[in-house]
Amino acid sequence: MMDCLYAKCIPYITDCVMAEIEKLGMKYRVALRIAKDPRFERLPCAHKGTYADDCLVQRVTQHKCYILATVDRDLKRRVRKIPGVPIMYISNHRYNIERMPDDYGAPRF
Repeated sequence: MMDCLYAKCIPYITDCVMAEIEKLGMKYRVALRIAKDPRFERLPCAHKGTYADDCLVQRVTQHKCYILATVDRDLKRRVRKIPGVPIMYISNHRYNIERMPDDYGAPRF
């Protein structure tokens, strides 16, 4: 991630995302091992249930200081509607980031 952003970054993971990964079972054990890395900071959730998409959309809407990293197409579609929230994803074995719209301070090249 630091190579993509050219800056120091702290990856955060919410409790509901951890619960969702744990529910997926052995097929996603590598993702669970990465998510449990001590360099990832945990964000507690105050809501009931473990539907992570709603939690993430609500969190980035309230605090626009996050870059959302996901490969979930539906979640990306929902987050694109929120102005000022960049999305990071993996494509062709590389990290990519959808830049912020020009209206929200993105530099023009």
